[in-house]
Amino acid sequence: MSYAAPQDMINRYPNRDLVQLTNDDPTATTVNTTVLQQALNDASAEIDGYLGARFILPLTDPPEVLNRVASDIAMYRLQALRPLHDISDARRRYEDAITMLSKVAAGALTLGVGADGNETAISPVAEVVEGPARVFSRDTLKGF
Repeated sequence: MSYAAPQDMINRYPNRDLVQLTNDDPTATTVNTTVLQQALNDASAEIDGYLGARFILPLTDPPEVLNRVASDIAMYRLQALRPLHDISDARRRYEDAITMLSKVAAGALTLGVGADGNETAISPVAEVVEGPARVFSRDTLKGF
């Protein structure tokens, strides 16, 4: 399941950039939606890699935030294939997306609510279990 569609990317990013990033032919004037869909599928699979540890997949009602995250990851991946492009902005958005997904996977951040008004169901295997307090630390082992 893809968290974003090619039209979402077309609405979000300049057409000129998407045409250049999705076509090998420099004279092309339209976005290659097949290439764009593959980038979005790859981005969604990467997102699922983070969310699978915490949520039951596939998400039945994915929160809208995942649309932006998938778009940012797909854009970064497309730009990374084109060495002539300055990807610093795309890299920053990608790193922000991965940081957010890591926080969601760790339980420090929620995905919010879906269109149905309910929060995404947490997988029963994702429960956090606290262990006993640490016995050894840097302070207790000083001098050894």
